Amino acid sequence: MAIPVLRCAEGVQFERIAPGGFRILAALDGATKVLGRDLTITSGTDGHTGGKHPTGEAYDVRTRDLLAPQVLRLYDYLQATLGERFTVLYEVPERPDNARLAAIAYLNPAASGPHIHCQIKKGTTYPPADGSGLIA
Repeated sequence: MAIPVLRCAEGVQFERIAPGGFRILAALDGATKVLGRDLTITSGTDGHTGGKHPTGEAYDVRTRDLLAPQVLRLYDYLQATLGERFTVLYEVPERPDNARLAAIAYLNPAASGPHIHCQIKKGTTYPPADGSGLIA
């Protein structure tokens, strides 16, 4: 029996991993066990000039090889595991035909394809310096 693992697509870079990034990686590793299959990170600190990716606080995960129930389970697991200090998006370039996926879809016409995007929540720090996580 194969052991499910977290993998990286060719060319994915991790120039820096912030504490929030480590938290996301831990949740993604846990998700491989919940789904019973490998997951592939398609973007680390590479490929983005702004936002949380370059700071090591956001990662993208491939979903093209997942069935709709697996995408939904991954999305739900990551939201529950990461909690309110993080954002989990099912980012898609166009609205999915599947009604359940459409209900969680975040439309981004510039997205290269459907994927799960995880990051620390905008306007927060991780770990929170003052206990709240909000930037003053």
